[in-house]
Parts: sequence; structure tokens; C-alpha cells
Amino acid sequence: MIREESAEDHFPFPTKAQPVTHTLDQPRKTTERAGFRVDLQGLRALAVLLVMCYHIWFSRVSGGVDIFLMLSAFFLTSSTARRIARGQRPPLLDGWLHRFSRLIPQAAVVIIGVVIAAWIILPSTRWLELIDQSNASLFYWQNWYLSNHQVDYYAFNTAAASPLQHFWSLSVQGQIFIIWPLVLAGSALVWKKFFSRRSFALVAGSAFGAIFVGSLAYSIHITATNQQVAYFHTGARLWEFALGSLLALALPWLSTLPEKIRRIGGWAGLVTVIGSGAVLDVQGQFPGFMALVPTVAAALVIAAPAPRSWANPSGLLSLPPLVKLGDLSYGMYLWHWPMLVFYLEVSGNEKASFLAGAILIAASIGASWCTTKFIEKPAIAWQASPSFSRLIPQAGFKLIAQFAVVALGIGVASLPVLAWENNVEHRRALAAAQTDTDNPGANATEDWDPSPAALTLPLATELDSEWQTPGIACEGPNAPEDKRIHFCEQGGDFDGGAPDLVLLGDSHMQHWSAAASAMIEEAGGSWILVYEPGCRYGSDADRVDETCSDFQDAAQDYVADLAPQMVLTTASKTVAAPDAMLRSPGEQETLVDNYAKMIQPLLDAGSRVIAMRDTPRYTYSIPECVDSNKGELDNCDGSAGYALNSVNPVEQFLDSKDYGNQVVSLDMTGLLCPDGVCKAVIGNVLTYLDDSHLSKTFVLSAKRQFATSFKEATNWE
Repeated sequence: MIREESAEDHFPFPTKAQPVTHTLDQPRKTTERAGFRVDLQGLRALAVLLVMCYHIWFSRVSGGVDIFLMLSAFFLTSSTARRIARGQRPPLLDGWLHRFSRLIPQAAVVIIGVVIAAWIILPSTRWLELIDQSNASLFYWQNWYLSNHQVDYYAFNTAAASPLQHFWSLSVQGQIFIIWPLVLAGSALVWKKFFSRRSFALVAGSAFGAIFVGSLAYSIHITATNQQVAYFHTGARLWEFALGSLLALALPWLSTLPEKIRRIGGWAGLVTVIGSGAVLDVQGQFPGFMALVPTVAAALVIAAPAPRSWANPSGLLSLPPLVKLGDLSYGMYLWHWPMLVFYLEVSGNEKASFLAGAILIAASIGASWCTTKFIEKPAIAWQASPSFSRLIPQAGFKLIAQFAVVALGIGVASLPVLAWENNVEHRRALAAAQTDTDNPGANATEDWDPSPAALTLPLATELDSEWQTPGIACEGPNAPEDKRIHFCEQGGDFDGGAPDLVLLGDSHMQHWSAAASAMIEEAGGSWILVYEPGCRYGSDADRVDETCSDFQDAAQDYVADLAPQMVLTTASKTVAAPDAMLRSPGEQETLVDNYAKMIQPLLDAGSRVIAMRDTPRYTYSIPECVDSNKGELDNCDGSAGYALNSVNPVEQFLDSKDYGNQVVSLDMTGLLCPDGVCKAVIGNVLTYLDDSHLSKTFVLSAKRQFATSFKEATNWE
């Protein structure tokens, strides 16, 4: 996985591995250094293999990433602490350049490969997200990008796997590689000025101990309250690095414990490392206290006796194949995830079979071998080249070379990202130059002849702007006093009176608001949109969510107090897929379960209620389907007979009640599904912006048709 500074960067490579010595307690002038722990390369290989297997075959996390995070701090702290204990200055600028000049070359190659493959393979609905993620991955803030976007209701493709998602851990590690040397340097300063008679390990251990306790407490708290954010949050991961640092500082003392105890602990730790991903809910409860299981288990393996013997875990972990894979582990981690994502996208499979997964693992190993041999190692060798020693001192040249590697890697990887961005901007310019005849939407006539060169609107890269929020935030007497109402918009001429129309409901009411608001304003009236995403007004089933329950109660009182002339609500509820009893979506369409009770206070206030039929839903994203089926758009259409009930549930409801003209039905199915076919594209305009919400561009094109249907249903002028 992560190129957490290999052990060779810190230890000489003897002919035979030696145990870590007590260098932290030795005099400052000593030049003796610890032996290379071959078994730690094997532990690294085991961790990355667990990550790959669990990702590819089980769609779970294994705890292997947490082991890598801990190991990276272990290596960094070991090398830096030995330098400080010998009286040398802690490396800062040279240390940062050293590490990032090794991290960036392979990462840059992978990012370039992902950008090119995504540009060709993935639908354009995901381009902007991946452009942002490419930059975030390259500059080590991918974890914050994912943290910010995983919790957004209106974010697109949050459930779709990103081929760069795995860069979150590399980003956290890069941030720590900047912070940790500063912590060590600060500890060195305090040690030198105030505690020079004591062990440096004690001073540094106090600093890392405080970080461990504080971060672990925060991690437990945020994991319990917001696990999606916690998983990517640097603050919730600091303790894993601190654990590795504490282990590095304490290892000389731990090695004095009886070998038998350390050996038993090591084997127990190894078994736990292998099995924790299978028996623990690591995906739902990480990082939190649950991440202590794999990290403490790995610490026990590291603290076990180091000599290669079958009696010790190091005997197994020092097997040549594992050690070799440990050398390739960084590239294996980088390559396996995008390969898996692109394979699933191209094949259309939800999971990889055993054979496909084995091929993906082999391909990841092969790709890692290539990038390690032909990218990383030449870059490292060039940094140590003596060819310029006559012109520039070797130390100075090494810093310049490292800086050049970092700058070149970032620069080269930025080029395809920039080209991709320019392509998106070019498409935007072409779309802006199109006329209404290119994209008439709902106004397309039977003899309309679309231009083959005209782009379908809205562009799949512009879907974030297709959510409908017309007007301005509710203000003055219309501003809700109840804080349980979060979303309220208004428009038109109120003239001191009650609004002509209130649109009340969830996002399926919101997605008609552009047409409804235009209709009311053109007639000189006023309107209010009050809604809560994911909360169907009148639905007891949705009340399991406290926010929805609060909204329904607060909105009922708010609208009843307004006493508008009309209230538009979504009265039926559609679904996208068959249920456990194999009923089709149409057979499942029904009236909102508590609709009659919830509209009664509105009727009592003198308002008319327009009960609108819900829109059909799809099991796939319409824009993605259209993007992947250019020239065969019929493949993205749906059947009204399959998606909707053969009888409108709203009509059935009204037939069973005696509301008269106070409650009327509005059904826009004929607009969306002409001749029984629910169209993905009408008049070269996408009808939907995802799998269930109408696009603003289409709704605005249909405002005349909406107004006609509305007036026919209500006799409103």
C-alpha cells in the first residue's frame, strides 16, 4: 500500500537481519544503527494482500490500512529518534523532500493512468468529481474531499466507487509526514534545553502519548456521531500514527521482556491481523476503538523476537515471496483499487469473481513491479547520482534533485488533469452557444429534426446546478418561526395577502417548483416552496427519521397558518425496483400512507389541495445511461406500465372520499411518458438529473404544459 518509507531507508542492509538494538539509550556519538527487519516487509505485504482481498472479493475493509498508517510512523520515528539521540539535528526540509520524492513518482503515474482511463471509460456525470479528486490526491487532501462530500444529500455518485478514493490514506499519511518531524523537532528542543539528562524517548513519548490519548478519544466520539466523516478525518487517525511512534520509542525496553511472552504475543497478533477483518464490523465502526484491534495486533508482531525462526512470527513473515511483495506493496495498493473500479465499470458486474479477482491481484502486482522498477527506483538513483558533484556539493544536489522529482511528478500529473478540465470548458462553451431549436425539450414538435452536432442538455457535468430552488429565502411574515423547517423559498407579488400557492413536500415536489413558480408569477400571484429532502409529506413511514417527523408537524402548522389559496403536494409514492415479493414498481405505487389525515388541517384552513401523482423512478442514473448509449437513447427509456400503477392511486383515493372540488388530482405522467414510454431524453433535453429527480432544464421547457395541466385540474386562472 502506502510508500511509508521502506525499512531500507532507515536501516543498513546486513547479510542477515538483526534485532532492533537499544540505540535510543546509547551515547550521542555512537554510529551503530539498528538492523534491517526483514519481517516488517513481510508484515507490510500481508497487510496489503488483506486490503486487496477484502476490497476485491468482500467489499469490506480489513484493517490493513490502519496497520500501514501505524508502520509509517514507526519507521519515521525510529530513524529520526536515532539521529536526535546521536546528537544530530532532526531533518525537516531534507526529510520532507526525501519522503515526498519517493511517494510522488508512483502516485503521479497512477493518477495519470486513472485520469486517462476515466476520461475514456467513465460517464461524463463523474468527470468533475474525478477532476477534483485528481487534484486532491496529488496535493494530499483527498481525505478531506471525501469527508466533505460523503455526507451531502445532493452530491452525485456518493455511492459510486471512485478510482481515486483509496488516496485518502495516502493523503492522511502525507499530512502526518509534514507534522511528525515538527513534533519530533519540538521534542528534541525541549529535551535538549530541559531534560538532556533523561532519555529522549521519554520526552518524545510524552508528546506522542498526549496525541494518542486525545486523538483516540476524538476518534471514538466522532465515529459514534458521524462515522462517514470520522473514517477520513485526519484528527481521528492521528492516534494510529502516535501508536507507531510510541512503539518505535518503546521497542528497546519491550525487547528486554522474556522472549517467550513476546513470541506468544507475536503469534496472537499475527492471527488477529489476518482474521480481524472477517470477524469485526470494521467498516461500520472504524476508526474508533475498533481500530485498536489490528493496530495493537500489528504492534505485538513488531515487538515479537526478530530473529528469523519458525518459532517466531518473523520466520513466516520473512519468507522471500512476502518480503518481495513488501517491496512492491506501495504500488500494489495504488494500482489495485482503480483496476477494480474500471473492471466493474466495463464488465457491468457488481463484484469480481474469484478468477477475476485473482487476475486483478496479479495485474496489480505486475503494474507495481513496473512502476517500482522503471519509475521509483530510477528517481531514487538519480537523487543519489554523483555526476554533478564537481559543480554542486553532493548534499546540495540531492536536495535539488529531490525537489525536482517532486515538482516534475506534480507537474506531469497535472497536465492530463488540466487537459480534461479544458475539455469540459470547451463543451460548456459549445452548449452555451446552442439555441432553443437545438434543445426544445418538452416543446419539441413531431416534425422537429434535431441537429446531430447539438449536445444534449443539461451537460452531464453540470447536473449540480439542475436542482430547482427558485425565488429567494422566505422572509418577513412568510419566514418560518419554527426552526424545524429548514428549507423555505418564496416568489411573486404577495401584496400583503396569503400566497396563491404553497408547494409542500420533499425533493419530488421541489423538482416541479421551477414550472409552478413561473406559472404563478406570470399570473401576477405569489408562491412559497417549503420542503425537506427525503421526507414525503403525510408519510408515517418516513417519520422514522426524526428530522422528517419534526418537519411534517412544523410544516403542517406553518402552512395552515398561512391559509394559502392552494397547496400542491405529492400524494402518491413510487419505487424503483421490485420488492421481496417480486411485485413490480407499478404494483407498489400507492397513496402516501397518512395523506388524508395530514391534509385535513390545510382543508380546515380553507385551502384547496392539489394531490399530485409521483414521478416514475429508475434503478439507474438517466444521465449516465444517456452518456453511455449515444445513438441508442431508447435503451435508457422505461415503461410506464412497469413503473406506475395501472390506476392512479390519487384518483382511487378521491373516488373514495367526498372532498368535492377542495381536493383535486394532478397527473403529469403524459408529459414524462408519452404513449406509455417514459423517455430519458425529450427534445434533446435530459428529463432527469439522476434516477428519480427531474432536471431543471426540462421542467423549465415544460412550464407551458405544466400550467395547462394545472389549470385544467383546478380551474384556476
